Amino acid sequence: MNKVEVYNSDYTKVNHAYIQIYETYEKLIQCPDADEEILCVMEAVLRALNPALDKIKSEMTVQTRYKDGSSDAKEDSSKKSVKVEKETTANGGVILKGKFN
Repeated sequence: MNKVEVYNSDYTKVNHAYIQIYETYEKLIQCPDADEEILCVMEAVLRALNPALDKIKSEMTVQTRYKDGSSDAKEDSSKKSVKVEKETTANGGVILKGKFN
């Protein structure tokens, strides 16, 4: 297994961990009795992980950036037709409603 394969398989796990740490940090920072040492450590982890996640994401293969894992997903979705219904409100405003296939 090489690094790109690890990035592809584990990016979402590391990103989820980042989000969890951030949410906890956000809650703790509002506590009047928050431990400054813990806050500093959490902040340092967040500061280190942010650019690391950006680098990992930039080195991932293109296929993993699509929800279904195939690069054809974007092409297929752009080929679908979109029909738009136009609705006019009483005050003259226009509401566009898309119907996606």
